[in-house]
Amino acid sequence: MRTYGLVLESYGKYVKIKTKDGEYIIKSEKKAPKEGTKIEVKDFGKGDYLAKVVAKRPGEFEQLPAVKFIAISDKLVEKMNYKHLNLISVALALFLEELSKRIDINNALIMKLQKLLNGENLDDEDRKFERYLNLLSGRYGLKSEKGKIVFMDRKNSTFHIFLQDNKIFGKIEEGLVSSATIYFEKIPDNIQELEENLKRNFHLVAIKLLSFSEGTYV
Repeated sequence: MRTYGLVLESYGKYVKIKTKDGEYIIKSEKKAPKEGTKIEVKDFGKGDYLAKVVAKRPGEFEQLPAVKFIAISDKLVEKMNYKHLNLISVALALFLEELSKRIDINNALIMKLQKLLNGENLDDEDRKFERYLNLLSGRYGLKSEKGKIVFMDRKNSTFHIFLQDNKIFGKIEEGLVSSATIYFEKIPDNIQELEENLKRNFHLVAIKLLSFSEGTYV
């Protein structure tokens, strides 16, 4: 990647820039430039700012979170064993940003959320806390079990399911005829069983292999 962009915001190692192609969140060991600075960004060789791309818009998500929430979410996911950690980090940051409008994102909350994300040895109190967070999280929802994290966009009626070696995207449409379209990065062995379960709740069910173009699943 090589691009030129205008710095919109920065926090620690994380910077959000605006380019002719959209917006990026990048991570670099270099000192963050000031807001309003125009910079050249590369992920190879030498340049003004050598950095790793964390997220892009248009992309998997309709919005990008403020970079301070990416800084928090990256720490939460850094030791997790998932294929798509970057995407999980962005989803988690969006969830935290919505929560921050209603409650304080403090160390106690982050520690409890870390336990939920790990999905191990969860008790009734943990699940009550998860439900409490989802009542306060506005547009976005987040649920987890061992080996699975579910992120929901309530406004767009979409969801992402992140498994350790797979990614699933779903789109729900309600109306006189309800439908569910499910995109898999990799078709699982139990696909027929899953399809039958979905058909109990939706009139139309479509199962597809995931392909992504210009910010849209196709």
